[in-house]
Amino acid sequence: MAQRKPEQQVTLDQVLKLVDRLSPDEQEQLRLKLDCKTRHQEWRNLVAAVSEDNKGLSPLSDEEIAEEVRAVKQDRKAQRAQDSN
Repeated sequence: MAQRKPEQQVTLDQVLKLVDRLSPDEQEQLRLKLDCKTRHQEWRNLVAAVSEDNKGLSPLSDEEIAEEVRAVKQDRKAQRAQDSN
C-alpha cells in the first residue's frame, strides 16, 4: 500500500500569485465564495452573541412582539411629525 505524502504548506504569497493568474470571472467566483464564508461566520458569531445575551430570558409572546412593533411605529410617526415642523 502506498503511503500518502504529507501535504505541502502553501503560503499566502503563493495563493495570491495563483489568484492573479485566474481570469476576471474566476476571480469574481473566488471573491463571492470568500464573501459567503465571511458572512456565514459573521452570522454564526451574531447568533451566538444574541443567544448569550438572552440566556435565561423567557421568549417573547406574539402579543409582546406586536406591542413592541406598534410602539416603535408610533415613535417613528411622532418623530417624522416633529421633523416636518
